[in-house]
Amino acid sequence: MSLAEKVVYALRTRHLFLSSMHYEHFNMLIDRVKDEPFFCKELCKCAFLAAWDQAHAITFDQTMTELCNMKATNLQPMLEKGEALLPHLPHSEKALFQMSCDFLKYPGQTPDESVLLTLTSAWVSIADNALEASRVIDEIPDDDKN
Repeated sequence: MSLAEKVVYALRTRHLFLSSMHYEHFNMLIDRVKDEPFFCKELCKCAFLAAWDQAHAITFDQTMTELCNMKATNLQPMLEKGEALLPHLPHSEKALFQMSCDFLKYPGQTPDESVLLTLTSAWVSIADNALEASRVIDEIPDDDKN
């Protein structure tokens, strides 16, 4: 089983998707980049967070297009783009983008749950599920990169 398949299976088994649309967006995003050299667990974490709504899924997909076009082999350009956007985002959205940046900066780690205290109630379930998804993804063995 490939890493992409393992991630989808693990997240689905744990019932972490917020809706069928979240699941569909995630599958679309992962399917698009699962064979790219920059595909990794951290990218899966970011995709899970971005997939919760169409607007963020589109932004993520555009970033993936940029990475593919530049023939990126790692996620450094994605991290740089995310960090550049941070100052211009509304508070709760900024916290979620910061979470994505933290996924990329600190591989194999899950950000502290204190981020939940900074969010308005509408955003808490999204962030909470993303934190749990991060832990679940980190539990997947690294034996198969594809």
